[in-house]
Amino acid sequence: MKKITLFLLVLTAVFYSCQDKNAYTIEGNFSEITFEGKTIYLQKIDSMNAQSATVLDSAVIKDSKFTLKGIGDGNIIMGFLSVGKLEQPEPESPVATLILEPGTIKVNFDKKDVLLAGTPKNEEFNKLLVVMNQIGGLIEEVNKAGNVDAVPLDANGQDVKTRMDKHQEEMKKVSYDFVKANMTNKAGQFMFYSSFNSFTKDEIKELISLSDSTFRNTREIKDLAEELNRVIPEVGQPFADVELVDVEGKRVKLSDYAGKNKCVVLDFWASWCGPCIQEMPNLINTYKTYKSKGLEIVGISVDDDRSAWVNAVMTHKMVWVQLADDVKQASKVYGISMIPHTVVIDRNGIIVAKELRGKELDAKIAEVLK
Repeated sequence: MKKITLFLLVLTAVFYSCQDKNAYTIEGNFSEITFEGKTIYLQKIDSMNAQSATVLDSAVIKDSKFTLKGIGDGNIIMGFLSVGKLEQPEPESPVATLILEPGTIKVNFDKKDVLLAGTPKNEEFNKLLVVMNQIGGLIEEVNKAGNVDAVPLDANGQDVKTRMDKHQEEMKKVSYDFVKANMTNKAGQFMFYSSFNSFTKDEIKELISLSDSTFRNTREIKDLAEELNRVIPEVGQPFADVELVDVEGKRVKLSDYAGKNKCVVLDFWASWCGPCIQEMPNLINTYKTYKSKGLEIVGISVDDDRSAWVNAVMTHKMVWVQLADDVKQASKVYGISMIPHTVVIDRNGIIVAKELRGKELDAKIAEVLK
């Protein structure tokens, strides 16, 4: 019995020592009394697709201060503080993003600014918050002045646009440095999702390579990696062959038309796209002018509604080749994010221009066919 009791005591001591190892305390204070007596919540977001946040702890703000405590599971994650829950915070409530890691985390709410201190990762993350606060200050200056031009030069003679550009460039660098140093933990991975649009393709690839296999194998990251590695055919390169469907429902290839000793214009459009429809009279004239000289236009509809596509073709008298990008293969391969979008292909199947319309398109076609 004594041996069993001793074993249980040792086991209990180990359990609590592990808890202590992952314990954190958040000590916060407000510079104003706006939220006195209100409840502040510590929350986490379990995934980028989560519909709501999970509450980890809460406390009533007293004398402009609060204390929150918790025990992590060994993972370094992002935490969020708000007066009222994230889904419906109190009016004017600041939202603080912090790193939940062992130790005592200091959070200071100074009006709309938030500053962190106390633990290594939060000291690191605070560099980003400092820049964000500076950007917020500039935005407030512009709002008070009424417009950008009304903001006076600073002590160094720099206008507000120059200062804003400088801070945004600095924020990008600080964000990248933080994410790069933390790609093996959930906090860094969360920031990656939040910031990757500001990074270059090479930077994104590098960051993904630094992450763990679990992160790299998520569906979102696999899709992103595929997108990064996709080579969009550019001007000076051969056209990329794709499969489409014609108005009769027959599957055809772009190579059935391009690279056949004709100048081919790919016109990505949709029946619901106002600018696309407005451009049709110009394309009709272009087709009449150059068809006999070796022009072929291939309309590529991105409509999801087949009947809307076919009706638009008849209504607007689009008598050139009409195909539908029914599985969005062409849009993906050619990197189409906005329509109308044109791609001009010469007689040899080489892309010679993109995004031309009206007189500019006519001039390029004439140049190719001369």
